[in-house]
Amino acid sequence: MDRQAVSYRPRLIGRAQHQFVDLIDNDTAYDAFMERIIRLVDAPWDAWPVYPDGELLYRETQFGEHGLLSFRVDDTAELLIIFNILWIG
Repeated sequence: MDRQAVSYRPRLIGRAQHQFVDLIDNDTAYDAFMERIIRLVDAPWDAWPVYPDGELLYRETQFGEHGLLSFRVDDTAELLIIFNILWIG
C-alpha cells in the first residue's frame, strides 16, 4: 500500500471522548497522550494492527508507560478516528 505524506486530524468518538476528559486531570497521562497524537498525525502507520488477519485500518499504540490508544485510519478523510483510550496508572 502506497502511503502519501499527509497529516491526519485526530477525532475522538464514542467512549474515547469521555476517556479523554479523564486524562485531563492527570498531567502525566495527558502529556503522554498528546505527545503520541502529535507523532501519529504524521505517521499513523507507526502503530500495530489490531487484527492480525490483514485488516490494517484498525491500529493500536502505546502512549506513556501505562496507556493504550485504539484508532481507525480513514485515508480518504485524512482522519485518525480514536475510539478507545486506556490509561492504567
